[in-house]
Amino acid sequence: MTPSDFIAFRKRFKLSKKAAAFILGCDRRTVFNYESGVRPIPQYIALAASAFAMGLPPYGEKIK
Repeated sequence: MTPSDFIAFRKRFKLSKKAAAFILGCDRRTVFNYESGVRPIPQYIALAASAFAMGLPPYGEKIK
């Protein structure tokens, strides 16, 4: 996942940086760093974003 992919993900779902951080289990500053390219986006964040995009509930919650 590239920084532009991450930005597109966040904008597609109309998420603020704070909301995206909450959903992905990281800090708002970390989201800023991913989007600006300061930090590489780990695979687990890309997978969490994909799971959210597919409508999967957080790990441990039952699928309805």
